[in-house]
Amino acid sequence: MVSGSEKNIMIKNALASAGVFDPAFEAREIIREYTGRPLPLTGAISPEEERLIDAAVRRRLTGEPLQYIFGSWEFYGLPFIVGEGVLIPRPETELLVDIAVERLNKDSTVLDLFSGTGCIAISVAKSVGARCFAVELFDAAFGYLKRNIGYNEAGVTAIQADACDGTLFGDMRFDAIFANPPYITEAEMRELPRNVRYEPETALCGGRDGLDPYRAMIPAWAGRLAEGGFMAVETGETQGTAVSEIMRENGLRPEVIKDFAGHDRVVLGK
Repeated sequence: MVSGSEKNIMIKNALASAGVFDPAFEAREIIREYTGRPLPLTGAISPEEERLIDAAVRRRLTGEPLQYIFGSWEFYGLPFIVGEGVLIPRPETELLVDIAVERLNKDSTVLDLFSGTGCIAISVAKSVGARCFAVELFDAAFGYLKRNIGYNEAGVTAIQADACDGTLFGDMRFDAIFANPPYITEAEMRELPRNVRYEPETALCGGRDGLDPYRAMIPAWAGRLAEGGFMAVETGETQGTAVSEIMRENGLRPEVIKDFAGHDRVVLGK
């Protein structure tokens, strides 16, 4: 039987040879996932553990995302079921939940557009206790949204509909509207890493300049904010100015919030 440290080195080298961005991190995560033991491992890996690890590494070497292989991923301290057909939750999106925690409470009414896994709406509901609604159009992603609401026992109402349809919910107004729409440009789509190309194009590509969803979504929903309400949307790292201008054109006062790397990440419109 191979030792945990030996297996870690073998996996890391295989992933590095395949061009994986952070092979050391992924090697550790694979071993942790299939042994259930903290790292660094002491002692040997069992034959069954090694079989599961090797199967996961083979899948990863084809380019399949680690999150799809595991079938779940953590976001804001909560587990989310993921797989083919849904966008993988990413750490930068947690900024939207931070905004909710700072500004909302259990009496707030929240709308999450382009919801995907439901990571934003579910995290807000669990963290704040707000009344949350989540809108997702595509069948596969909507299935994950429903599963994740049940899995996390979250008070979220899921609606399968076009996120840019501002007639949804009648005359209801919202204290906060969140969105992580597709915002990658057509040119950037051609240069995506192999693992990202496994994710649905409908959740990634925002048109020629990446701004098509904002041009449709912001006018549709800006007038549906309650008094004192706000809209917070994730953007690409060069899109803060352009999205801010779309918000201004629709009566909102925008503020660009940067992520930990100093890039534009969220535009908050009041």
